[in-house]
Amino acid sequence: MADKLQLKSYAKINLLLDVLGKYENDYHQVEMIMQTIDLYDKLFFTKIDSGINIECKHPGVPSGEKNLIYQAASLLRDEFAVESGLKVKVEKNIPVAAGLAGGSSNAAATLVAVNKLWGLGLNTSELEKRGAELGSDIPFCLAGGTQLATGTGTELEKLELDPKLDLVVVNPPFEVSTAEIYKNLNLAEINCHPQVEKLMMALKRDDYRDILSNLENLLELVAINRYPKIEEIKKIVAAETDRVLMSGSGPTILGFVNSKSKAQEAAASLKQKLDTNYKIVSATTVNTGVELF
Repeated sequence: MADKLQLKSYAKINLLLDVLGKYENDYHQVEMIMQTIDLYDKLFFTKIDSGINIECKHPGVPSGEKNLIYQAASLLRDEFAVESGLKVKVEKNIPVAAGLAGGSSNAAATLVAVNKLWGLGLNTSELEKRGAELGSDIPFCLAGGTQLATGTGTELEKLELDPKLDLVVVNPPFEVSTAEIYKNLNLAEINCHPQVEKLMMALKRDDYRDILSNLENLLELVAINRYPKIEEIKKIVAAETDRVLMSGSGPTILGFVNSKSKAQEAAASLKQKLDTNYKIVSATTVNTGVELF
């Protein structure tokens, strides 16, 4: 059995986010189209005698029990009474606390790695079930691609689509509280909801203009109301791209264009216009989740 494994874990964006209601347990009923992009972290896993050790040079990444990598490994170690340990080195490229599921994708990679290194023999659905215990984005990150998420976000349907959308990802130097955004969402005031069926049909037809016109995020107005800076950033990104969308609960802004070269040009231009503490990258959608490299 191998004692080392190297995996990529991809960033997630929302092409559409709708909130339909609220459950009795205060969780929100959502409908989302989620998508992986070719922005990824590299994780180097090594089976060791004992303990769970995490190495990452990024100052925003915790090394102990608060890290989802630690929690994912610990969950399976405890459930299956594994005596071996794990060492993980993380090369961080996905911005931290950006609404891009960086931590969740790392946790998904960890589930895949320990399942292999510790010989647990779990299938994908069994890994998804355990991932959902730690975070709603983890099951999505395992398979990635284009998926429809319903319920609280953990009921997933893999869509037989492989859209090729080019975009620029703009991550501002401030964090947004997801809990605060949802707390300030008043569904009674919402008259028009995103049209998930229209977006799925546009993606299926690969109709660029129709896709852009159906990219929507119900949380955007709430986030802008609480964090007006998001609106300023949107306007700057809009001047360089064809369509602008906030991803998830923010603050990351996505700007869509119709070619990889235009995405690279937009990223270069925005780096000149925005402060150096903004993280700005060009990206393309991909039909993959956790994978070997």
